[in-house]
Amino acid sequence: MKKVMALVLTLVLLLAIVVPSAAFATTSSVNVASGGGETPFVKCKWEQQPVAVNPNLEDGDPSHVDPGFQILPPLVAGATKTIEYYAVVTDEEDGGNLQQVFADVYHPMYSPAPYGDEVVGGVLSLPYFKYEIPFSPWQGDKYSMIDKFNAAWEAGLVTLGGFTYDDIIYELDKGTAKLWMGQAEIDYEQPAGLYDVWVFGVDSNDNLSAPVWNQFLYVPVCGIEADFTGIDFGSTKLGVEKMIPGDVIWNHDFGINNATVRNIGNTWAHLTMMFDDMGFGKDVNGMWNVNFDARMGSNDAYYVGGILPYQEVVLPNALGLSMKDELDISIKIIKGFGEHNGCITLGCVCVPFVDPVPANIVGIHIAPEDYPINGTTVIVE
Repeated sequence: MKKVMALVLTLVLLLAIVVPSAAFATTSSVNVASGGGETPFVKCKWEQQPVAVNPNLEDGDPSHVDPGFQILPPLVAGATKTIEYYAVVTDEEDGGNLQQVFADVYHPMYSPAPYGDEVVGGVLSLPYFKYEIPFSPWQGDKYSMIDKFNAAWEAGLVTLGGFTYDDIIYELDKGTAKLWMGQAEIDYEQPAGLYDVWVFGVDSNDNLSAPVWNQFLYVPVCGIEADFTGIDFGSTKLGVEKMIPGDVIWNHDFGINNATVRNIGNTWAHLTMMFDDMGFGKDVNGMWNVNFDARMGSNDAYYVGGILPYQEVVLPNALGLSMKDELDISIKIIKGFGEHNGCITLGCVCVPFVDPVPANIVGIHIAPEDYPINGTTVIVE
């Protein structure tokens, strides 16, 4: 901190006012502080989506049932969403005209690499550090500041820093506090969960405020995308299992076979599968005349056999964040002739993050060239 002499200046104002009986005098004083003075205050803070993107300010809880900010993942490979970060700040010497306002943001606990606890940062040097967001003064008059604050307050987004609603409205109206805002993107693959946000202010004397902390929720949603529209088993013999192998090349001869699946949600995701009977039906004993097998990847430990029609199965391995893998599908016909057609239904189940990462969390990272979706269907559960 710079050490500069503080100058105390007393001004005596002589007021010569003509009154019927007498004249009077009064005094005022000011302390010009440098390298000292009072600590600034963050009076409140909140997060929201840009109004132009979402008039409800949050798509994860548009009716504002639960307090705090909640946002859904975009469920598109490579996509991001913008989050706006707001704070109302004040200082004894500067009013709301501080030197800096910023937020330190941290990923949820147990987030996997590269978002894990090995990344330490921010003013408080905490694990799971995501990024620091610089704020700028709000470009608008006091009425627009008050309107912005009131909209967030009514939506239940605001966290107070030891002050009241009336305190904040009063200081914004008087101009002794100001609204500051910063913004940053959150990626489709960022881990779901509660993100810690610490906001600080720094005044012109380099005094750091106490932080105001809250959390926002990146709502857990699993999303699976596939690059095939169907599986053609071709010709086969009765009682023989026939596999159609997948691959890890996204949109490789997009359409039939060459099956690849990828995770476009913000959680680890088990793939679920259900086959219909393709018109093969049952025998007189109620036994199905067809069954299926499935495997994601090439590890036989994750092979699931004997899947009966209309039986939803959860594959035992799960795709990591922004991961893709091959999907092998087999058929075994017990009895039947001629051509048959049917339907395969894909879905997903969220898998909570744990540390260390289990061996069954698998996949190959989605590269930027994989981002175009080319008409594939998103299945979300």
